[in-house]
Amino acid sequence: MRSALYERFRTLGDRYRAERAKVGRKRRRADPHPSPLPAGEGAPTGLDRTAFQQLGEAGMFRAALEPALGGEGLTGAVHALAGFAAGSGDLGLATSLLTHLVCVRLLAHAGTQAQRARHLPRLLSGEWVGAVANSEPRAGTDILALRARVVPTRDGLRLDARKCSITNVGSADLAIVSARLAGVLPSHAVNLFLLETACPGVYMRPVTDLTGLSTSATGNLVARRVVLPSDARLGEPGDGVRLFRTTFTEERLLTGVLYLAAVRRCLERGMAHAQARRTFGEPLGRHQYIQERLVRMRVAEETLEALLDSTLGALSRGEDVFGTLSIIKLHGVEAAVDAAQGLMRVLGGKGLRRGEGAEGMLRDLLCLSVFGGTVELHKVVLYNETVKARGRARPLPGGDETLEVHDTGTLPPGLEAELCALVARTFPGEPALHGRYYYDTRPNLVVTVRRNGGLAGFRAITFREVMLGGRMVKVAGLGIAVAPEHQRQGLGTRLTHRVLALLAERGVELALAFLLTRSAEKLLRTTGFSRLTVPVTYLAREGGRLITESMPAYGLALGGSALLEEIEARGGLHLGVGTW
Repeated sequence: MRSALYERFRTLGDRYRAERAKVGRKRRRADPHPSPLPAGEGAPTGLDRTAFQQLGEAGMFRAALEPALGGEGLTGAVHALAGFAAGSGDLGLATSLLTHLVCVRLLAHAGTQAQRARHLPRLLSGEWVGAVANSEPRAGTDILALRARVVPTRDGLRLDARKCSITNVGSADLAIVSARLAGVLPSHAVNLFLLETACPGVYMRPVTDLTGLSTSATGNLVARRVVLPSDARLGEPGDGVRLFRTTFTEERLLTGVLYLAAVRRCLERGMAHAQARRTFGEPLGRHQYIQERLVRMRVAEETLEALLDSTLGALSRGEDVFGTLSIIKLHGVEAAVDAAQGLMRVLGGKGLRRGEGAEGMLRDLLCLSVFGGTVELHKVVLYNETVKARGRARPLPGGDETLEVHDTGTLPPGLEAELCALVARTFPGEPALHGRYYYDTRPNLVVTVRRNGGLAGFRAITFREVMLGGRMVKVAGLGIAVAPEHQRQGLGTRLTHRVLALLAERGVELALAFLLTRSAEKLLRTTGFSRLTVPVTYLAREGGRLITESMPAYGLALGGSALLEEIEARGGLHLGVGTW
């Protein structure tokens, strides 16, 4: 992670820290009775706009642009932020820089030529401060729960929004705001909009009582009937969810950089003190307890840096790093907090003084443990990812396993009889399934799994097109059966992942499954399905009677679309003739 870019901004960070220390000393001499909670090393609180602009002039924000625009991409953002944060030790300002970098990259990636020409030069120079406003009182990391609204009018787009705990609000000149656009399909409703905070009707209320990050800016943003230009939307219609996920990924990675900077800063400060301080006639660092504290910092630094480097490489190759980012969060927070506490102990009595910086860093880290999703949220995410990964990779007990895909129009001899026999053993109390392996609509494909040559389970796939909001949507109905002696061994998970890969290849937009037994609910949830709260209906094959499905329905929108939200908004889903 160390590069010429890193070293350049590390030097700027060192200068910034020295200047802050000088300002802090002057303040302490001028005021022998300072306020109870001075910031950092005694410097003023709040976002330092002068330092912000100096970093812009030094090229920090331009480095985050893609090479085609003259930057070094996400790698440039990572190295520049890592260097400055490690040199300055100021996690507050670094957090504001992080958010600004994300804002710059989002605008450069998704903005039109006119939008970039209007806003990007002032963001790159540091003249303007950027913010990304997603969080709401009832919608933190869940962008699909947004209540902010944009309504088209004759004068433009009217925005009403209430955003809370947004980094840089209070100082921001431009905010990228997520909101639902009225008058479009529900699948296109979630969008991002560019909002200049100087517009009439925009109110920014700084939050000044945070535990830490006092050199950043955090606040609540309220927009009341704010008229935006007609070209204020960022990206294509309905791009909000996709852009949010990209932004969230980069934000989490860059937050990991701050954890690394904190650990590195604590190690350097602790090593300097251990070598300079003498106790009982020898350097402090000779004591094994001090060595153990510093070695833990070194191990944490190397481990976190390697994890960040590998994740950055995986992102550049287009790989999925969703679970890894949660690992970075969990490991990074724990390592950085442990390092800050360790530094306080290495410094001894000095470590308890606010002017020494250790306790300020610890308070900053407590705030960062919530930034980008709480630690508890990431544990839930990582647990679900672990369940999925173990389900795919678990070694098979009792012999070989093979998965095969069959077209039901040309099933191998004897396979249909095997499928029916397996269903009869698995669901003995379902008379509608006697003598067949589906309800009333013959599936198009069957994915089977065999163990030691015997049929252990299968998933049936029924393709159909369903009318939804005036357009045809490709839907796949899924059925499953796993032999009782092979249940709870990961077969259902492997079958489901194989089927979802097939559906993605065929351009299916929605996978739908009915919960025949409660035991399958965990499988559906851990593979990404969500329960529909609206009725699912179909026409009986005999007589055409309208039937409302009595079994709970679970859906999975493929490709990151908002189809489930659209179904919920429309109040139901009609499958046409027959079920599966």
